Amino acid sequence: MGGDSPPRSPGIWLRVAVACGVLPLTVGVGTLFAFLQSEVSPSEMEGWVGAGVSILTAGLCLFFVGALALGVYLVKGRSSGVSGRDLAQNAILTLILLLANFPAALACIWVAGEAFSRVHLSLVNESNLTVEELHITWPGGEQHIGDLGTQDSAELSFHVSSDGAVDFTAQQAGAPCEGKLIGYVTSNMGETMRVVFTGDCEVSVTER
Repeated sequence: MGGDSPPRSPGIWLRVAVACGVLPLTVGVGTLFAFLQSEVSPSEMEGWVGAGVSILTAGLCLFFVGALALGVYLVKGRSSGVSGRDLAQNAILTLILLLANFPAALACIWVAGEAFSRVHLSLVNESNLTVEELHITWPGGEQHIGDLGTQDSAELSFHVSSDGAVDFTAQQAGAPCEGKLIGYVTSNMGETMRVVFTGDCEVSVTER
């Protein structure tokens, strides 16, 4: 009884390398999708940032593990008689997969930052009077919404170029309306707010 264990197939090392490329890519894209589908408040951002940093760190570690496993695959494959063509093809495709995690990570960071730095307003007229000539201004931009009829709604999303307030002007029943929708916004922090016009130029703003 006993004896030497049978040699480990070189294909196992290739599968390890492939898994090291697929896992961080899948987790990263999945986390980004979950982030984009959620309504993230500023207080929750720290948790998402922590998750992103953890994924990036784990992905970098897996890249080195995958590269090492790929090197072992090449050595053992050559000694096991695997054709050079198969070795080269498998190694190149797997290396591309491992390296693809870097541009994918940069893309995920850019998309997440772009999404979170946007200010989003949901404008709703719950009064029995039309909100006329609604105009929104923010640091670095403005948008003319026009008339917002009874029970009508509109969506507005934008980036700010500097710190400041989000203001509005309008008319309701012939009376001019103006005021602040958000007292302070900054270029690196987004907001999602629900703005409700309740009549007599009164506005209710709540964070979503």
